[in-house]
Amino acid sequence: MKTITDSERPDFWLISDPHLIADDLHDFGARFKKMRQTSAGKDIAYQDLALRAFVRKVVRAKPAALIITGDLTFNGAKRSAERLGEIFAPLKEAGIALLVIPGNHDIYDGWARSFSGSEERRVAQISPADWKEIFSASYDLAASQEPGSLSYSVNLNPHWRLLLLDSNLYSSQFSYTHPMTSGAIDHGERQWLSQELVEAKRLGQDVLFFMHHNLYSHNSVVHDGFKLNNAGEIVQLLSQYPVRCAFSGHIHAQHIMSGWVPVPEVVSSCFAESDQGYGIVELTANSLSYRRHAFDIDNFLTAEEKKLPPFADFHAYLKEVFDQSNNLLLRQHLLKGAAKDLPEAAEMLKKMHWDFFTGQSYKSEAEIAAIYESSVYRTLLAAMPSMKSYISSLYESTQSSQKLDLTW
Repeated sequence: MKTITDSERPDFWLISDPHLIADDLHDFGARFKKMRQTSAGKDIAYQDLALRAFVRKVVRAKPAALIITGDLTFNGAKRSAERLGEIFAPLKEAGIALLVIPGNHDIYDGWARSFSGSEERRVAQISPADWKEIFSASYDLAASQEPGSLSYSVNLNPHWRLLLLDSNLYSSQFSYTHPMTSGAIDHGERQWLSQELVEAKRLGQDVLFFMHHNLYSHNSVVHDGFKLNNAGEIVQLLSQYPVRCAFSGHIHAQHIMSGWVPVPEVVSSCFAESDQGYGIVELTANSLSYRRHAFDIDNFLTAEEKKLPPFADFHAYLKEVFDQSNNLLLRQHLLKGAAKDLPEAAEMLKKMHWDFFTGQSYKSEAEIAAIYESSVYRTLLAAMPSMKSYISSLYESTQSSQKLDLTW
């Protein structure tokens, strides 16, 4: 049996949605700056160096693998995927497996562009064949590949099988349209998935399941396009086998559902946004431990890199980008003639969003009651009536999304 490690206590690291655009595809000109302003709180300007610094941390820690659950690129440019492969090349040299699956922005994305001055130009998109070639190190480790998609399986060690599913909907050729947000596991993939689960059970293996889209609705308002279109039948299938946990991304908000769902699911936040979250998973034959962390980037930058703006305080820069996105949302949805104490309400919305996207929205009943009964919260709802349901949903988490411990 081909395995990544023979360790009986393997570990791997996990990130999602790094959204890299290669530095040589933009010049910080007017068109690129306009794109940055509408990138929904993501940093798309400095991910190259941020990811290089993260690779240094991973190499120092030496987990068995690093897994990325989709949206490796910002707009599906082939050059961006190539550049990400170059950035993560040191993992192979260090004996660390890189396992990737595409997200909805990666394959045949009609938005693939380069930016120069006030202009943008179409650039080469990523085909499925390109993906397998660029990330051949991932597919070389496969125990099995589904022939009609980019799905594959890997034996982490003799006891653990990882199923990495391509849940995206994309055309079969160069695209001129925006990427599809929603996703599904098609008939061919489902048949292959069933065979993999049967084989894992025959071998006495426990299974972990990875894809870009979510198995469940992780927010009562924001879930269309994020939850897998045929999630019900996939959950039903997975629940018949020893699938211990699922991992996904896409929605950019850190969230965990376990205990009352058939298969626990960890959704990773967007690495290009907020506090650069990543997860560490530690396994034994009868347990799983997941912990979320914020990347301490300052400890992995060189002295020269720290002199480059904004790396003197990169997390402060990320917070500023995040807040600018909130300000744009306020301008778009603010009711005319809003109350004079709106600045306090705006700060509350930023705090609620920060907690939601970093997985810190779980509060005690008393804390939530205090928020909902405050005059600032009432002002916020009155100022943004079209967003009332969404704002009310930001603190609906029923458990911590920072950690998960499972035994069986």
